[in-house]
Amino acid sequence: MSKHQRNLSEFIAEVKFLTARIMTVEPKEIADLRLGEMDIPAGSYGQYFGTWDIAHGMLRDYSMYTMYPLVVLAEDPDLSTKSLSKVVDALDQSYSNYLRYSGFPKMGALALELRAHLKDEPSKADVVAALRAFTDYTNRLQAWSFHYFPWGLGQHFKYPEERLLSAPAPVSDMGATRAYIRTGQRIRISWKPLNISVNATLASNENPELCADLVGALPFTSIQDHAVVTGESMYSWSPFVSTAPIRLRERICDAPIGRIRFSQSTGQKFIVQYGPTTEDLSQPVLGEIDEADAAKLEEVGKAVWKSTFETKELIWMTVELAE
Repeated sequence: MSKHQRNLSEFIAEVKFLTARIMTVEPKEIADLRLGEMDIPAGSYGQYFGTWDIAHGMLRDYSMYTMYPLVVLAEDPDLSTKSLSKVVDALDQSYSNYLRYSGFPKMGALALELRAHLKDEPSKADVVAALRAFTDYTNRLQAWSFHYFPWGLGQHFKYPEERLLSAPAPVSDMGATRAYIRTGQRIRISWKPLNISVNATLASNENPELCADLVGALPFTSIQDHAVVTGESMYSWSPFVSTAPIRLRERICDAPIGRIRFSQSTGQKFIVQYGPTTEDLSQPVLGEIDEADAAKLEEVGKAVWKSTFETKELIWMTVELAE
């Protein structure tokens, strides 16, 4: 019998409950952080922007670059639970303990409990389930944190116009190829309250495992936000964790308007490109919006840009199987 007050299955059930509860409702932790109402008033000289800024960045790194790699490691049959527990101890504590202090006490307590459970060397299946659930939970917290972060401050740190006009175009000679999606499962993407919908074809033949993970989670509704670095691209955190093998990638700057891609390593993002981009990194190809619908995307993108950078009004994206 475990020495803990509850077993790992009960821990997983609570994490899934907490995640489901904040799918469409802002978590209290995020509201408290942006309003300066945390239980611990962290922040030098009475200001909390520094606390907010650092906590937002650490939460991003924690969900994307700590928890997700731990899921991948947990699924490695050659890594024992005992060894994995040591890796989790080494990587988790500095993040979860700081975030506990900076506005996320519940998440910090859950991370501490998870590390304790792993020391009991539970079954590999239970370890994977626990880490997947906790990753999904931190991803959802990050989605809300991203939406409400004051990105509008960026208007005070803009490149000179002549710098933008003289910037070189992204090159296309790095081995990238333009992906063409001809056949695959059909989906429908809708945005409320914009009342705009488009149809798309998934890359079911090119990335079958990834597309199967997506289809298994449909339908879902999530906050739609705008990229802050890439260019005219928008994304939403998906409510599942995929470690599917990727067979086709495409550089972002080479992708066409209407490209749908998926980023496993940066939070399980469902991404729609609606205009020019400059980022030359490659991402998994998920599908392509119908050419007949592509013209609708600019209106969506501009509205999402305004939501993310100015108004913070919520725009909801729903993904479902096409009828």
